[in-house]
Amino acid sequence: MSFVLSLLVVLHLICWAVALGTWVAAARTRQPNPGMAHAVAGAIVTGVLMAVLVSIPGVIDGDPNHMKLGIKLLVALVAAALAYRARKTGPETPSAVWFGIPVAIVLNVIIAVFV
Repeated sequence: MSFVLSLLVVLHLICWAVALGTWVAAARTRQPNPGMAHAVAGAIVTGVLMAVLVSIPGVIDGDPNHMKLGIKLLVALVAAALAYRARKTGPETPSAVWFGIPVAIVLNVIIAVFV
C-alpha cells in the first residue's frame, strides 16, 4: 500500500509542476494551454485518492490532518476554477484570474510543505 501512496504522491507533484509550467510557458501571451486546466484537475483527483488512502486505518502511522486536507482541496478547487475560466476566455482573461492561478498553485504547495 505504501508503494501506491508513493506513486500517487509522485503523480500529484507532477500534475502541479505541469500546471505551473504551462502557466509560465503561456505567461507572456496569456494564451492558456488546455493542459494547465487538465493538470490541475489531475492534481485534485490524485490528492483526493491520497486523502482516501491515508484515512484508512493502518495505512499510515497516526491520524491524517483533515483540516489541512480540506484547505488544500479548497485551494485546489479555486485553482481549477481559475484555470478552466482562463481556458474558456483565452487571451482576454482578466488579470485577477490569470495571476490567481499560480498563486493558488504555489499556496497549495506551501500548505503541503509547511502545515
